[in-house]
Amino acid sequence: MGKPARIRIISYLTALVAALALLSFARCADLRDSRQSANYSAGRAFEETVGSVDALSEALAKSVYATDGSMCARVCGEAYAHALAAESALSVLPFSTQELEQISAFLNVAGDYAYSLCGSAAEQGFSSEQVRVFRDMSATARELSAALRELQGGVHGGDVIMDQAALRMQNVTDPPRTENLSQRLLAYEAAFEPLAALEYDGQYGCAKEESKGYLTEGAMLALAADYAGVPASSLQEAYAYEGVSGRRCYRSGDLYLCVSRAGLESMAQTRLVGEAQLSQAQSRQIAEDFLARRGFRDLELSAIQRQGAVDAMVFCKTENGALCLDNCIRLSVALDDGSIYSFNASDYCGEASGARFLVSQSGAEAALPEGLELLDSRRVILKSPGKRDLACYAFDCADGERQLCIYVDAATGKQCKIQLSN
Repeated sequence: MGKPARIRIISYLTALVAALALLSFARCADLRDSRQSANYSAGRAFEETVGSVDALSEALAKSVYATDGSMCARVCGEAYAHALAAESALSVLPFSTQELEQISAFLNVAGDYAYSLCGSAAEQGFSSEQVRVFRDMSATARELSAALRELQGGVHGGDVIMDQAALRMQNVTDPPRTENLSQRLLAYEAAFEPLAALEYDGQYGCAKEESKGYLTEGAMLALAADYAGVPASSLQEAYAYEGVSGRRCYRSGDLYLCVSRAGLESMAQTRLVGEAQLSQAQSRQIAEDFLARRGFRDLELSAIQRQGAVDAMVFCKTENGALCLDNCIRLSVALDDGSIYSFNASDYCGEASGARFLVSQSGAEAALPEGLELLDSRRVILKSPGKRDLACYAFDCADGERQLCIYVDAATGKQCKIQLSN
């Protein structure tokens, strides 16, 4: 190799090394900026958590002094908003907050309880029992706020440091002279006293136990075999998990069946469906015959949709002429051979709800705003957030080009739900 060639090679290598050095410097600068941004975001999230919990404590404390309905409803709205903000900010912290289940549960229950009372509080104010609950929640929120402010002071003073996602991924621990925020929060979580279970009509309220049949394990196996159309001896247990209701999952070939103490919950095939050979009318008839053979009565088809080579249907229970929208069976039919491709009755209950229509339809129409065009109306039964059955009138309306449905409670004559069409 001649001298000019060696010079060119050395020049190229020198240029390459210089380019890599510049690129590394730029990447390091970007990484440093990203870490600084992440640290700022984490610190900001913790500041928002502290502020939201403090505001929640103050909002809950106002309930003791609120007397008129408008102020009570405003207090509920403030408490719900601050609880939601605190839970959202807590979830953004740079460490897993799944272990903070007691703190998270308190924030969820406090917000949900306040939200559930907004409507009644606007009319009647707070009852003495509701004020007592709010007072207890306020005391808990005040203690939580004080603990978070103490941690905040530790973060500002350098005694407590914010967790870093990058170090956590590399399994690098911080120096022993300091303590991570996550460690301090977990220590407080261990000593946190949860709220007693509350009975209210909300998502986290104590729901009454539904009276359901009780099947033995042998009866569950026999029921699964009956649905599968095979001897019980040929069923295999798909997995050993047992849920709170004694749930079992069995398998027969490519068919899986999930059974609880109350009966069959779901059934599904895993095979690939071939080319569709059946019409929608034929698949609907197959589904209706299947439900009739299995003893399901008083059902009405509320939705049907073709999904590839499968027709998916929703059948809702009917009761005294009302459609139970949250009491339904989901079922699909394979269009190549007409078999039941999937079946889900986990949201179905055959017992009567007992919901009564105390207000006439004309009386319920008085709750509709002026200027809407009434397109259709029907009687329905809905589930409240606390799983309570509500008899309602559903009014399909049009406001110009916008379609909407307004649900009016048939016990009070007041609106309980507004659903806008997409």
